[in-house]
Amino acid sequence: MATIDVNSIVTQLMTIERQPLQKYDVKNIGIQHRISAFGTIKSALATFQGTAQKLANADNFNTVTATSSSNEFVGISASKTASNSNFSVEVSQLAQNQKLASSAFAAPTTVVGTGTINLTFGKYTTTGTVPSTVTSFTANPDKTAKSITIDASNNTLTGVRDAINKASAGVTASIVNDGTGYKLAIVSNDTGESNALKITTTDTGDSNNTDAAGLSMLAFDASTGGTMNLAQTQVAQNANFKIDGIAISKSSNSVSDAIDGVTLTLNKVTTSAVSMSVGKSTGAITKNVQDFVKAYNDLAKTLDDLGSFDPVTKQGGMLSGDGTVREMQNTLRKAMTQTISGTGGDFKSLTQVGVSFDKNGQMTLDSSKLSAALSKDSQGVISLFSSNSRASDSLIKIDSVDKKTQTINGLAISVISNASQATYTSEALSFAGAGGTFNVSGSNNTFGIDINGTSASITLTAGDYTPAQLAAELQTRINSDSALQTAGAKVGVTIGADNKILMTNAKYGSAATLSVTGSLLGSATSISVAGTDVVVKAGATTATGVGQQVTLDNGLKFSVLGGAASSPDGADRGTINYSRGMGYQLDTLLSDMLSSKGQVASRVDGLNQQAKNIASQVTRLNSRLVDIEKRYRTQYTALDVSVSQMQNTSTWLSTQLANLPKMS
Repeated sequence: MATIDVNSIVTQLMTIERQPLQKYDVKNIGIQHRISAFGTIKSALATFQGTAQKLANADNFNTVTATSSSNEFVGISASKTASNSNFSVEVSQLAQNQKLASSAFAAPTTVVGTGTINLTFGKYTTTGTVPSTVTSFTANPDKTAKSITIDASNNTLTGVRDAINKASAGVTASIVNDGTGYKLAIVSNDTGESNALKITTTDTGDSNNTDAAGLSMLAFDASTGGTMNLAQTQVAQNANFKIDGIAISKSSNSVSDAIDGVTLTLNKVTTSAVSMSVGKSTGAITKNVQDFVKAYNDLAKTLDDLGSFDPVTKQGGMLSGDGTVREMQNTLRKAMTQTISGTGGDFKSLTQVGVSFDKNGQMTLDSSKLSAALSKDSQGVISLFSSNSRASDSLIKIDSVDKKTQTINGLAISVISNASQATYTSEALSFAGAGGTFNVSGSNNTFGIDINGTSASITLTAGDYTPAQLAAELQTRINSDSALQTAGAKVGVTIGADNKILMTNAKYGSAATLSVTGSLLGSATSISVAGTDVVVKAGATTATGVGQQVTLDNGLKFSVLGGAASSPDGADRGTINYSRGMGYQLDTLLSDMLSSKGQVASRVDGLNQQAKNIASQVTRLNSRLVDIEKRYRTQYTALDVSVSQMQNTSTWLSTQLANLPKMS
């Protein structure tokens, strides 16, 4: 008996009902493809941003090469400040440090003595002719003296060694067994003739500071009449060399102050001149610009391919007609053709340095034009691409800018008054005797000093001093004071032809003070001059700095290192320029595009929301389809039952009719 095929009917009906789901699938696939397309754009934008960031860094424009014809004898390196140059170097003597050795001790545990070891760095100078030579010692004013206490806790040879090393006094001590016993070796850490050692002791063991017993065994003073209980195994000496025939003497074999921006490493005494060459290389710069051009063209092609539409073929890219793509294209093209201000030179656009667009919209680079621009005004090219500041006056140094510093286009600077240092000048001293010396004794060797609010009591070493030696002694003892060292307070000391002591605070400005209390070496009168801060006009604004440094409201900090000044209008000192170069501008623009709230993210968020909406619609439709299928099955099942019943009734009726008596 035939019944209705409910499953087949419902399946066919539900296939029709599910047709809207296919449309949703097609829409969702399109959305996912567009999201993927924006991912491709995001990657191209990030690649382009990377090249822009390289151009935004001014250091990437300063590529310097330095070569030596023989690194075995003289090595060379150069910083970005070095200029193109060719020169020769001849080395006649290498710098070396001083080495001293004690007499032999029986064991490292042997007691040496107690008291104080006083270390002073300086230079030994021998004058006169044999046999009437005189050796004198002049303290190195740039080195601090050190006193090391030796007591019962560290009075052995090992203890003395450790105490010297822990003191960080600029020397290294070690114990050497030479076969005859254990010797204390003391080596100056720094090379150079001005880093020789004068070692005096206060021997509390036998109260004799010069004998060869107790702590005074470690005394060393090579000046005439000095105590030399240590043996000198290596003399302190400077490096002597010539650059293009000019004789130079330096304390180190690494010389960075002979030629600006160049460091020479003296390795061996030369047998012939070593040729040196320094030059700025444009290869890396050109490569960075080439990478920039390629990345832009790749990005432009990506945007064109995804956003284009061919009216002939009626075919378009995945993002054809997308407003976000058109907006990005227009923004980038506008940025690439903008004029950069604040460069301080003639270069204000990419076309001026060889970067331009051809008729097809492709960016191109004329390397020869870029090279010519770098040769003409390298700082101008740097300012075009990078965040870069320029001061036309060499004595005006740009220190820093901050985030709020915007473009500065030719800010006129005039200096009303330069910063000055606080000074103290004594009355003239009397240098008597054949050598012109001044005697420092227990009656005049102590005075008080206050530097920048930190006070100290200074005691000079007794003795007879020439003007240069006395100036060095004063500076060494003042700058070696622990309290002043902790506060970072220092002075420079000179004694001029007028025999007056001139002390100068190392810092500039009104906050840097200097005063002397009591009598300085018996001087009855003195003159103190307070330091002053720099005063400038920046445009129409008058500004007072702190010391030599001026800070403007726009975040620019610069220092005036000297030069012309006049009051009240100020001396014209040129201009300051600051540019937010093309690399910086593009980096900022691309960061905005790629940010979580940028154009790409916003568009992808919108597409993701569309996908979510479709997913919600699909969920609702699937829920409705369940109900529809349930209804269909109920209806057709009921129909199937009815048909079955009708068939059963039909069968019964047929049977009954067949069993009725037949009419004869």
